[in-house]
Order: sequence, then C-alpha cells, then structure tokens
Amino acid sequence: MRAQVREDDQSGDGIESVINKVESYLAEGKLAEAADCLEESVRGTEAAEIVAGWARQARNRAISEQAVLLLQSYASSLSLA
Repeated sequence: MRAQVREDDQSGDGIESVINKVESYLAEGKLAEAADCLEESVRGTEAAEIVAGWARQARNRAISEQAVLLLQSYASSLSLA
C-alpha cells in the first residue's frame, strides 16, 4: 500500500522530507526532478556515490521516455499527412 504524501511533510530539510519530495516527483512522473532533488540532498555525504548511480539511471529513463514521446508524435503526424 502506497503512503499518501502530505504537503506539510515536505517542508523540512530532514531525510524524511527529501524522501517525500522524491516520492512526489516520481508519482508525477518527474524523474529528472526526483534525481536532482535526491542528488542535491546527499551532496558531500557518503550516500552521494550510491545516489549518483540511481540518479544517472533515472535521468536516462527520462530522456528515453521523452524520445519515445517525440517519435510517437512524429509517427502520428506522418499518418495524418
């Protein structure tokens, strides 16, 4: 069961707040924003190296999804012509 993210849970700087922000971005399909938020929150810590790998994969997925949308739009425009 997925927990509901409340707006007031995102107001702090603690790890719970960061996790809630990242979960919100992911729920909205905003992979690049989730990656940015998580990377920024762990910069300079031991977790930065681990997060960097995940952030890279999330950004690659976001780029791939954008490319698919672009190709679908192009294919649709060709079928209408």
